[in-house]
Amino acid sequence: MSVDVASLSLEDALSMALTAEIESAELYDKLKKSVSNFVLKDKLQFLIEEEKKHKAIMETLFKKMFPGKEPALDKKSIVPGVKIAIEKESSVLDLLEVALEVEKVFEDFYQDLSEEVEHRGTQEILLYLSTMEHGHYALLRGEYDLCSRDEDYYARGDFQYDMVHIGP
Repeated sequence: MSVDVASLSLEDALSMALTAEIESAELYDKLKKSVSNFVLKDKLQFLIEEEKKHKAIMETLFKKMFPGKEPALDKKSIVPGVKIAIEKESSVLDLLEVALEVEKVFEDFYQDLSEEVEHRGTQEILLYLSTMEHGHYALLRGEYDLCSRDEDYYARGDFQYDMVHIGP
């Protein structure tokens, strides 16, 4: 799923991005509360903090581009499935699938939006965000793959060292 950025005003696009960053942090928080694996919890906390930083970047950008205006946080979501996933009972794998979709859509959204703006500094900020979302996707893909191969991975509070050969 992708958003036709060219059909949006810049004000609407930035408002949608802000809403999406807030929703993403909520999604990662729900995921974090659903797992016991301390490594995965740490990665999800990292992603929560990243989304908060992205939100702050988008708020600053919005204020510079539209002084005196407030973003419309009631705009439709970039990824409608996020709100549904947050509100309903979902498995860890289902939530990770939504998170993967979110990061891919964000990467494309910021890339496409960077091509629609003329100001070089704004383009660079949007390209930076697109690159960060790509990294988030890769991080989540690894966790998704681990959860897919080992259904107990996310539920394990501690690694089981007896599964690992240590020494000669």
